[in-house]
Amino acid sequence: MPLRLATWNVEYAAGAAKNAARLARILSENADIWVLTETHDELSLLPTHGSVATAQRPTGRRGGRWTAIWSRWPLVGVAVDDPVRTVAAIVATPAGSVLVYGTVLPWGADPGPDTANPAKGWSEMDRVLPVQLAEWRRLRDAHPGVPLVVAGDLNMNLGGSHYYGTKRCRDTLLTGVQALGLACATTTDRVPPGALRFPPIDHVLVPSWWSTRVVSAWEGTNAEGSRLSDHSGLVVEVADLASP
Repeated sequence: MPLRLATWNVEYAAGAAKNAARLARILSENADIWVLTETHDELSLLPTHGSVATAQRPTGRRGGRWTAIWSRWPLVGVAVDDPVRTVAAIVATPAGSVLVYGTVLPWGADPGPDTANPAKGWSEMDRVLPVQLAEWRRLRDAHPGVPLVVAGDLNMNLGGSHYYGTKRCRDTLLTGVQALGLACATTTDRVPPGALRFPPIDHVLVPSWWSTRVVSAWEGTNAEGSRLSDHSGLVVEVADLASP
């Protein structure tokens, strides 16, 4: 059976009316697994989906979280090195277990955790990306035979003209992804033509042997043009979970 994976940065789900519109958009996509980033406890997919999430992050109102995984099937959380930025879970899909890792990679002006010596430029991405690549490998190796999916706000476009990120970070990510036997299902050329004004910087990485297609992509605005997020959203459909 097909599997639908989706990701969207929801800008901490601010505003009750906008939050209702965000939830309506999410539910309309009928995705099986969501990785929501810059999310909030007020944006809940219950009762259709259960979740595991990162620790709370100060955002001005209690309940903000960097990342949450929501699944329509049972899921069990897996320990990660950075429980504020990242979250992982084993999802028991009808076609077999999947290891899902959700993340927000640093953005261009991310100051990092050291307030006394804040990072400059893309240096926080340079620090965090290799650490996460190593963790993806460790988690994959700790769960042999379980396909690894990485999704979330990767803060770089992959493919197409330069939009956001650095060549150095792209090269590091893509080299690491290939070494792990993964592939990006959401490169710019795979997004339906005309769906987005700008290349996506949120992505879904899947085993390279999976057959996938982007079945939906949308801007961060509703039909009336009201802003729901500063990021676009994506849904990827996997034909099946067969091993190579």
